[in-house]
Amino acid sequence: MQEKQILEMPHNFILENRSRLVLNGIHEVGSFNDTEVVVYTTKGELKIKGSDLHIIRVSVESGDMEMNGKIDSLNYSDNIKKVPNNFITKLFK
Repeated sequence: MQEKQILEMPHNFILENRSRLVLNGIHEVGSFNDTEVVVYTTKGELKIKGSDLHIIRVSVESGDMEMNGKIDSLNYSDNIKKVPNNFITKLFK
């Protein structure tokens, strides 16, 4: 049930002046450093590349994230990461 709710969540982003990015529809932050942030969205994996990247806030419960820095590229792939339904599934993954 939880996986279905996540995949049905809308996904949008707003990029302001290549320096502020607001996302929704995310369900996990895969990795991050000051040059690359990888997030899993309802529409696939999203790689954000740039410099001096900082995550300001993230809430996987609501699916929202805000970040800033110099954003050079946003690149999607069809890699949709499945979200486990319960604790037991997470434990044995």
